[in-house]
Amino acid sequence: MRRFLLRLPLAAFLVWCVVVETAEAFASRLFAVQFDGDWFLIFAASDPGEIGRFFSMYAAPLGVALAAIAGLSAAAVYLTFRLRGRAFTVFALAAAAFAGLRIAACGKGWKPLYVAWDTAVRAADYRALVEAGAWTPERAAAVEPAPPGATNLVIVIGESLTSDRMGLYGYAGRTTPELASLGGRLAVLGPVTTTEPYTARSLTKMLSRRGGTLPVALRLGGYRTALVSAQNHWERYCGIEQMVFAACEKKTYLGDDAKGAAHFDGDLVALALAEMADGGDGRPFAVFLHMMGSHFPPGDRVPEGFAAGEGLDDYDRSVRYTDCVLARLIRALPPRTALVFTSDHGESVDRPGWRDLRSKSLWRVPLLVYPAEAAGSFKGVTDVGEIWYNGSDVKKP
Repeated sequence: MRRFLLRLPLAAFLVWCVVVETAEAFASRLFAVQFDGDWFLIFAASDPGEIGRFFSMYAAPLGVALAAIAGLSAAAVYLTFRLRGRAFTVFALAAAAFAGLRIAACGKGWKPLYVAWDTAVRAADYRALVEAGAWTPERAAAVEPAPPGATNLVIVIGESLTSDRMGLYGYAGRTTPELASLGGRLAVLGPVTTTEPYTARSLTKMLSRRGGTLPVALRLGGYRTALVSAQNHWERYCGIEQMVFAACEKKTYLGDDAKGAAHFDGDLVALALAEMADGGDGRPFAVFLHMMGSHFPPGDRVPEGFAAGEGLDDYDRSVRYTDCVLARLIRALPPRTALVFTSDHGESVDRPGWRDLRSKSLWRVPLLVYPAEAAGSFKGVTDVGEIWYNGSDVKKP
């Protein structure tokens, strides 16, 4: 019994390693994403039908992954308790060496422990967000009809876009000529400060309060709500996105049917316009768009050959592409529709490296409103947390 108790921590350690390492390997190759603590949010925020769709989409490789995890875990447990003497010593030293390599590779510490800790300390925040974003029978019973002639809303959230690289905000590069051509019809406000330099946390602070999320508030106000996202439904951190937009009546994830194939923000426009079409029930619409924008690596966010020969680096090319997509969307808006555009955070383009928290460019983001006459309630906003909320009240154009 004593030997069993002494070896039990080693067995647990090795099984945890196997689970994380195998899951990381399959996540990297199958989804082209990293595996970390926020993956559990996908299932916390999804209904059974969505989870079932995920497993049906990837049934074969998930079956192989689960079989690999089970087999390797069983082998780790077996070797831990069956080896004796020198063989066990060699086995234990190999496990220690593996742990050392993981620590060295992660920099901040051993990743599985970091993942477990991060998940544990944020569990209360995640539960609160699930509650804030859920569409419940009680909320459905409290819906009030929108006032006659209510303004339709399009809320566009850019990705990693700093206002410091936009011509609209004084940048010398030719990155926003399409938006500039709208002249006084487009209100250029800010720049404003992001609340967090990471998408998941910035989205949360931008679009939710304890009383509910912005989609909940708009749906309670009689709006027909929809999300069109360039993200992959099952990608890292998208569990947060699902929580924030859980109340949307329809959610479309551009990456869902791509399975690694290239797709770009320009593909969002037609999908968004389809959601703006008359729903037949007389309700105004509120359509959310979540772009990939200038997310690292920015050169992968634009179609091949886009802006070639214009002397722009990859980041500026991605800004130029956002300019093109956003202007195309604005020009196609139905009557009586207001569009608000901001970004979750900027990027540290003023410093070497990526996501340098000391960078001013990382924290400065644009705030654009179309048409300009809808911008009144947004003037004076200084950070993204104030764009839609003033205390607990939702601001509406």
